[in-house]
Amino acid sequence: MITESALKREVERLERSLTQMSGYLKEIRSELKSTTKNTGQMIEMQKQLIASMKTMKAAAPRQVRKPRKLTEMNIFVRDQIRSGKSFAEAIKAWKEYKASKAVQEKAETKPVSGSGET
Repeated sequence: MITESALKREVERLERSLTQMSGYLKEIRSELKSTTKNTGQMIEMQKQLIASMKTMKAAAPRQVRKPRKLTEMNIFVRDQIRSGKSFAEAIKAWKEYKASKAVQEKAETKPVSGSGET
């Protein structure tokens, strides 16, 4: 059997819990409003940022790259590869070409000796 005083105490405890829960609910609602407001502001700022980035991109001058001048080796190797050689074969041919060219230049710059002339 439940006494009247025990029943009153239980009702008071439940009322206190209900009041406390009500306070928590108010805090949650307040936080939700604040978060929603901040989220809206963040979305608006993001839209403004995207718009300003598009404007900056449109206003920025486009950089036009000058085509690089190919070196003698690049041209030689490209021609070798187009003729059907592998890259390794093309490099080997380049080395042979370069060596023969160096010998040829050395022969051209070598002064003719004047033996027997006075």
